[in-house]
Amino acid sequence: MGLSAPINELKRKAKLFGRKEGIPHSQALDQIARDEGYPSWGLLLRGYERQKSRPSSGHVIESLPFDEDYRREAIKLAEATFERVIRRIEPDNPKRTRQLWNAAEYVDKHHLSADMLPIDREYALSLIEAFLVHHVIDLAVKADNKSGV
Repeated sequence: MGLSAPINELKRKAKLFGRKEGIPHSQALDQIARDEGYPSWGLLLRGYERQKSRPSSGHVIESLPFDEDYRREAIKLAEATFERVIRRIEPDNPKRTRQLWNAAEYVDKHHLSADMLPIDREYALSLIEAFLVHHVIDLAVKADNKSGV
């Protein structure tokens, strides 16, 4: 399934839509994905990756640490994904779970490892949405343990 515009244009469209509708960016991205025929933004990105014959030069992460532009984008996506996940899992100790959460630490220490490189930038971002749920569940368990639940 082809996209109506490049990924960066779809992101810009989602940003404008979210502002207009007064909804979080993550919800706007998911709506844009649905408009494109995908159930979620993460699945749109995975579909996009499958369609590409090879990564475009300049859009590949070749080494760690990340460049600051990618890091900022990844942290922003991790924050939005965390909010979606925490609402879904409804932890027993949401306040303590939030206290344990650190998007920058997640991106810097858990998101990618050197053995995953080189990796397409867009695909790397989609991994945040795909795998952050496990990290948030681990945080919720730690919060429960600290609370004696």
